[in-house]
Amino acid sequence: MASPAQTPAAPEFKPHVFGKFFLLQRLAVGGMAEIFRAKVAGAEGFEKELVVKRILPARSQDQGFIQMLVNEAKLTVQLTHNNVAQIYECGSIDGTYFISMELVNGVSLKDMMVSFARAGTAITPEQAIFMVLQLLQGLEYAHRKTDGQGNPLRIIHCDVSPDNALVSWQGEVKLLDFGIARAATGLSNYKEGMLMGKLGYVAPEQASLDRPWDHRVDVFAAGIILYELLTKQKPFQRAVDVESLIQSRLGKVVPPSSIDERLPRELDTIVLRALAADPDERYPDARSFGDALVDVLFPTPHSAIQDHLGRQMHAVYAERIARQRAARAHDALVMKVLRNVAEQQRAAVYDSVASAESTGPLHGSSPLSELGTPSIDIDVDRAAPRPPPLGPERIRTIRVGGGRALLVGLLSGLAVAAAGFAAAPWIREGALVVSTDPPGARVTLDGNRVPGTTPLVIEGIRLSVTHRVEAVAPAHRAAVVEVGAEPGRLARTVHLVLPSALGAFTVESDPPGAELRVDGKLLGRTPFTVTDVTVDERHRIDLALPGHDVDQFVVLPEKDGSRFGRKLVPRPRGPG
Repeated sequence: MASPAQTPAAPEFKPHVFGKFFLLQRLAVGGMAEIFRAKVAGAEGFEKELVVKRILPARSQDQGFIQMLVNEAKLTVQLTHNNVAQIYECGSIDGTYFISMELVNGVSLKDMMVSFARAGTAITPEQAIFMVLQLLQGLEYAHRKTDGQGNPLRIIHCDVSPDNALVSWQGEVKLLDFGIARAATGLSNYKEGMLMGKLGYVAPEQASLDRPWDHRVDVFAAGIILYELLTKQKPFQRAVDVESLIQSRLGKVVPPSSIDERLPRELDTIVLRALAADPDERYPDARSFGDALVDVLFPTPHSAIQDHLGRQMHAVYAERIARQRAARAHDALVMKVLRNVAEQQRAAVYDSVASAESTGPLHGSSPLSELGTPSIDIDVDRAAPRPPPLGPERIRTIRVGGGRALLVGLLSGLAVAAAGFAAAPWIREGALVVSTDPPGARVTLDGNRVPGTTPLVIEGIRLSVTHRVEAVAPAHRAAVVEVGAEPGRLARTVHLVLPSALGAFTVESDPPGAELRVDGKLLGRTPFTVTDVTVDERHRIDLALPGHDVDQFVVLPEKDGSRFGRKLVPRPRGPG
């Protein structure tokens, strides 16, 4: 999928349900669409992660734009190849059009080229060939694709560029965005008589507008990408209009090895042929171009090149990959909450329909339209009367890995429109999300120990009454909060900060040099500062110095202080 630039004016995103999709993270937003990382759920815990491209409301009213979107989806959904980003579905939910497609964890080839240059990471000739070879394999598949009756679709991408190629973290390349593709069907979005595509990658015959052209314009664009990967330069002067573009394509291209003498000279012939101004002098198809590259690449195994590229992707994009993984850390929790929201919505519809059947038809509305937008608020009232204790048989928990910030951020703002639900809010069961800093604390709810450690979700409790939550963790002081009653809520979240119980104290002796043991463990000789010790617990101190009596005493640093000086008693000498 193509990722439009993120705009700073985009409204704050909150995970929510969109039809059958659980939208978990907004990846980008542009002038036409928002792009989300999403999941669809099935039976027995089945989940599939994908991308949802949701058209903005203003564009959803543009029938011409919608038709182009539908054409692109109908055309691309027929393409199933490792080097083509897969389209799954095109549809409309409540008047909003969308496309669901394959999620590729990676970046555009353009992004990769820029980031590698900034990081000082070189793209080797083998890697450049390997990436373009993958691109050519995807193009060859699309060019030769036929319909169910074997009729050629004659698909031409028309917009091959680094923006429209994705490189995964593992070094795989996938072609995407067939939005202006030309095809021998009514699905073609290419407008004849207009120059469509990025000027920097347009072939001369495609720019002339009055000359016939075919799939070799894609071969030409792939040749430009290979040239840029090999030389870090563009093969043609920048064009600002059609005339200057055509003239630039007629100019002589500097062979890659003249720019970088380390490049194999056999690449010059291959690249210059791919960039020939006359399409008849180019490679006749993407496969021929690819075969020529394989001959150069053959001494190095494909797997070795991809592995090296994958390692470089992980090195250059380490922070972004870590952020991606962090964004997924609480998917299980968010999916659980969103599933509960969806189930409550369905239950509300059934109850509303049943009510309508018994009292008469609903006028001017439908049961579903009464529900509003599902969301969950996370404000916590800390001052409220204590609730009656909750029996341990009523507690169900879900253990979720990760830290506090993402957990709170993901749940922020998700509230269910409780007025639409038929069940009485004071008896409805909900969930309490508990997180702590640091994580891994044990939780007690209303005096009952909750299985697992934080962060976790406690299910099957009534939020219409007040609850007391206590968290304890090793080397930290306990923290307690009371969650105020709030009828109608389906989920609440509580975050407790557990103060550290670790500190330090210093032991001195007169005379110095005594052997120091704390709780039986030998630490050193006085004077000595004991660090990372629990200050709210008692500790036994033993001081031993030759010629002196052993001195033993107990301290509670939190109460007794942080410095302890002891005068050692000399041992009496025997007679004589």
